[in-house]
Parts: sequence; C-alpha cells; structure tokens
Amino acid sequence: MKALDWIILLLYCVAILGLAGYFRKRASGGIVEFFAAGRDLPWWVIGFADVAGYTGGGQGFVMLIFLSGYSGLWLMAWLSWVIWMPLVAVIWAPMWRRLGVVTTGEFIERRYSGRLAKNYRSIYAVYACFAWGVVSVAYVSAWMGATAGPVLGWSTHKILFVFGALTILYTLMAGLFAVAYNDVLQFVILMGGNLAFGLLLVHRAGGMAVVLAKVQATRGAGFLAALPSGSGLKAATVIALCVQGIFFAGSPFAGEGWTAQRFMAARDEKHAILGQISNGILALAVRLIPFILIALAAVALFTPAEVPIPATLWGDLVKQYAPTGLFGLLLVSSLAGYMAAISSIGNWAASYLVNDIYVHRLRPNASKKQVISVSRWTTGLLLGFAFIVGGLIRTDQLDRWVLFINSSLIVFSLPLAWLKWFWWRTNGIADMVGVLGGFPAGYLIWFGSDAVLPQTLRIHLSLITHSNWNGLIPAFSDLDRYPFWMGFGVLFIAGWIMILGVTMLTSPESMSTLTSFYERVRPIGFWRPVSNTLGISPADRMRAWPSVTTALFGVAFYFLLTIALFEAFGAHQVACAFSGVGACATGVIFSLRSIRSAHLEHGRQELK
Repeated sequence: MKALDWIILLLYCVAILGLAGYFRKRASGGIVEFFAAGRDLPWWVIGFADVAGYTGGGQGFVMLIFLSGYSGLWLMAWLSWVIWMPLVAVIWAPMWRRLGVVTTGEFIERRYSGRLAKNYRSIYAVYACFAWGVVSVAYVSAWMGATAGPVLGWSTHKILFVFGALTILYTLMAGLFAVAYNDVLQFVILMGGNLAFGLLLVHRAGGMAVVLAKVQATRGAGFLAALPSGSGLKAATVIALCVQGIFFAGSPFAGEGWTAQRFMAARDEKHAILGQISNGILALAVRLIPFILIALAAVALFTPAEVPIPATLWGDLVKQYAPTGLFGLLLVSSLAGYMAAISSIGNWAASYLVNDIYVHRLRPNASKKQVISVSRWTTGLLLGFAFIVGGLIRTDQLDRWVLFINSSLIVFSLPLAWLKWFWWRTNGIADMVGVLGGFPAGYLIWFGSDAVLPQTLRIHLSLITHSNWNGLIPAFSDLDRYPFWMGFGVLFIAGWIMILGVTMLTSPESMSTLTSFYERVRPIGFWRPVSNTLGISPADRMRAWPSVTTALFGVAFYFLLTIALFEAFGAHQVACAFSGVGACATGVIFSLRSIRSAHLEHGRQELK
C-alpha cells in the first residue's frame, strides 16, 4: 500500500468514529435508544441499513457468479428473496412495529403464556445470540479475513484484531444509531469503490462487448441465462427454493432477525413498510451491479483452473489491477461492507442478552446508566468472541457456509414463520422445539455426521460396535452429489412433523394471552376462536387479506426487476426493456397499495 491508500483508510476510520460520536448521547438514553434507536429510524435509513447487513464485502457474489453465473445467485438466495421480501414488507413489518418490542425474544411472552414462556424467552435469547448471532458474525468475519488479508498482506487474525476492534468501538459507542447510520455511509462506499473497480476491470479486459463474447465462448450461453436455470437448479430445487421463500419471513436472517430490529425501530408502520420495500430494491438489484461487472471481467481474464481458491478472487484482482488510490478505496469498501454486517448482527445479538436476560431476569430495576454500561460491555465481549470463532473457519469451506447461513441453518424452523403468527393453536412448546432444533439439525444435514463425530470417536465406536461409523449421514452441502432440494426437503419435512406433532400433543395457550396478542398485532389467518371471543365480525377478520394480493404484486415486481438487471448485463436489450417495463408497472402498484394499507390501518387505530 502507498501513502495515499493509508490516508484513505485513516479518513474512513475517522468518519465512522465521528458519526458514532455524534449519536453517542442519544443512544445513552436507555435500552430502547441503544437497541431500537429510540424508535426513530426513517424508511431510507432502514433500507440502507438492512441491505448493508446482508451484503458484507460482496466478494461472495463475485465468487458465485465467477463459478456458476446467475444460477449461483438464484440458488444462493434470489429465488427465495424475491418472494419473502414483499411478504415481509406488507405483512410482517407492520406486525413487528405494532408489537412494540425491543427484541424478537419479547414476542414469546406476548404470544405464549405462563412460566414456560418466561423461561423459554431466556433460553431463546441465549440460543439466538450464539447459534444465530455469533455464527453469523464469525462467518462474515471469516470472509473479511479471507479477502482483506491478502490485500493488506496481513493474517486473518491481525485483520480481525485491528478492524474488529474498530467495529466494536463504534458499535458500543452509540448502539443501533451508530450501526444504522454508519451502514448508510458504508454501503455507499462499498458500492462506489467496487463500481469504479468493475468498470476498470471491464476496460482492462477489452470492453463490455469483448467480455461478453469471452464469457459466452468459455462458459456457454447458459452462463448468463436470466431466468433460473442450470445444473444446480432442477425443477425440484426451484420448487424447494420457492417454498423456502414463502416461509423465509421467519428466518433470523430475513424478517425475524436484524431486519425485524429495524422494523421495531421505525418511526411508524409506514416507515417500516417503505424501509423494507427500499431494502428489496437495493438488495436484489442495486448492490449486484458492481459485483456482476467484476465477476464478468474475471471470467474474461481467468479460467476456473487459474483460481484455486475462489473466495480470494476479489482480493487477487485488487492486488493485480487496482492503482494507488483506488487500491485504498477498495480496501476501505471491503472493510466497510464487512463492518456494516458485523455491527448490525452484533448489536442485534447483544440485544437478546441485555433485554431478555439482564433486564428481564437479572436486574429489572436497573438504572438507564447501568443498562447502557452492560449493553456496551456485552456487545464488545460478544463481538470479540465471534471474531475468535471466525478465525477458526477454514477459507476453503466458505462456499459451504454461504448456503448454510442463507438456507440450511433455519430450514427446520421455517414452519414457525407462519404457524406462530397465523394459527392460534401453536404453542410455546412447539415453538421451542422448532427454534432450538434448527441449528443442530441444519448443521448435521449440511455438513454430515463426520463433522459432528470426531474421527477418533468414530474409530473408537467402530472398534466397540464392529460397525462403520463414517458417513452415517452424508454432507448434503456436496451439491455435486446431492441437489439442494434433498437437504432442504429432509430438514423442512422434519420441521413440520416435529412442530405440528408437539403442538397437537400439548395444550393451547390461555385465551387471555391469545386475545391480548390478537388485539395488539391484528394478524391474519386462522384465529376464529380468538376473534369470536373478542366479538370481531367475519368482515373485520377479512380486512387484512388484501395484503396478500399486494404481496403478489411485490413478488412480480422484484422478480421482473432482477430479470431486467440480469438481461441488461447479458446485452439482451429487448428482454431487458420488457421486464423493466413490467417491473415499473408492478412496482408502482405494489408501493401504492402498501402505503395505502398503512394509512388505512393507522386510520382504524385513530378511530379506536
């Protein structure tokens, strides 16, 4: 690195710390201010903060497109995301805002009753914090070390020590205020730096026309097929991904994770809805633009055999092609993306331990000063632990972790996304089985029994039982042998059987708890025994169903928007124009109907 590159890096560090310092006083007002930004986040901040939390440094997109074209994106998330994002915008976002909680853990005692709910809330908090939060931060930090380390010439541990400490510092200074507003800055830097680099690489490769010709010649016409297709996207896998999208709103990485935290921090329901709509546009289309350019240029410049570790492709390109100044900006953009994701997840994970353990169980009468102090210590220690775990993840297994984090980790629990909101009969015991079973079931199916049972133990058991203990359960992450739908199907069906079985074998929740939840949240679905108790007419029960129609317009909008983007980079002008016009039309209808529903709901509450 040259002096100019170091200056750019220093200016970035000063900027994010300065922004955190600006919000430090506001974040010190109490737990709602620290973890829910005083419920004052505008829609545009929600949109940018959410997409920054999903994106990381973006190098995963470069790797996926380089390896398998657009089909890699469809398989990783896009088929699910075009479905769950509009569903969350018009159905889940308003419900989370109405609930008026700080964490999704509080949902448990609003939805379920008795001592079980109280104890389960604490168990859920610890589980969500470590099985979801720490694992996610570790995964993102492993990517940060794998990509930024080669660029700087530093080890992964040194990267995590220096820039992990910086992330911890600004996160604990001002909580969600610092996280959300820094996310906006960091996302802009991430996009700007990589867009400039993508254009430079395309120029070095001979221009876009030459790049596309080389891509077609070396990878075939199907490499840039806009519609979901390819060897990894057979009909069964496509169906599995669509089913996943329908239920993904209950995922900790979608509508029930740090995304839900932003909804709970929104100024009102309208800001929550608009924030999710803008998040969808940014996540499904805008953020991909620079990384598609980089990946296509890389395909034109290198063969797969010349890239032994795809996870380091972005860093290798930067070292080889980025000039002074742009080199520093790219390093900053990479760090900005990862730090945005890490701070988002870290603040969200720490909120469980503080709100649902410390304040709820240990010190319910703690002063605001004590709560803020504990919040900062918890955030710092939690992130530090996650960085240690991230340093243990092998770089050559990051491709497995991409799908594990985005899909397999939560498939077992997905039925709860609908059951606990839309069916009155679901109870706390079934919820507990579904949630706590998610991580062990997902890890076992995705990485196989050999990843759970150490080799020495397998050898010992084989000697005792005279049976082969190797490969008892295969690693379904080997997509060359097992299509995605196989692992997904095993987990999803097992989740339904366990959750429904436990529900029907145990008692329902008390009617008083159910009526209180229904009055506050106003969910759609199968709530007739509860609504009858409240004297709600059938017409009133049906008032929310138009939201489903609105969501269908949203699915069409996001799908056509994604197709238009892919067709544009494939130089298919006619297809791009048709899908673009369709995206504009459905997008306008989707947005207007969503805003109208928020206004109508607000009017109903004013009348009450």
